[in-house]
Amino acid sequence: MRYLLMLLTLIIGTFIPIQAVLNTKLGRQIGGPLMGSLMSFFVGFVCLLILNFSVNTQAVVHIKPSTTYPWYIWMGGVIGAIFVGYITWVNQQQGVALTFALVVSGQIFASLIIDHYGLFGSVVKSITTEKIIGAVLILAGLVLIKRS
Repeated sequence: MRYLLMLLTLIIGTFIPIQAVLNTKLGRQIGGPLMGSLMSFFVGFVCLLILNFSVNTQAVVHIKPSTTYPWYIWMGGVIGAIFVGYITWVNQQQGVALTFALVVSGQIFASLIIDHYGLFGSVVKSITTEKIIGAVLILAGLVLIKRS
């Protein structure tokens, strides 16, 4: 089961650069990268609303208040909007491969720090020599992609 989830995660990861290219094309048709991003989020919102009504109607109808939780739990949507908006614009400037090599590198380093310190309530997973070597190899790959 673990390997199946890893494979599915890898496959889902391939969707992200496809989304970036499609959002860029959409933005060119309807008024720029921000409009492309807005429409992408709107379509995503509609899809998630339909899915939630289909799978868990009670959760949609009776949304629980979150006043007791930290303010930053709402920032995922803001971060997503910044990410999608920026990627929709920048991938046409530097190419999809370099853009996502940089994105993956940033994600790896941020993830190592988040795991190591258990930030935002995540499970603590110490940084190991193997993880550092993996991150350095990703940086080496980034350098090779940038050179070509």
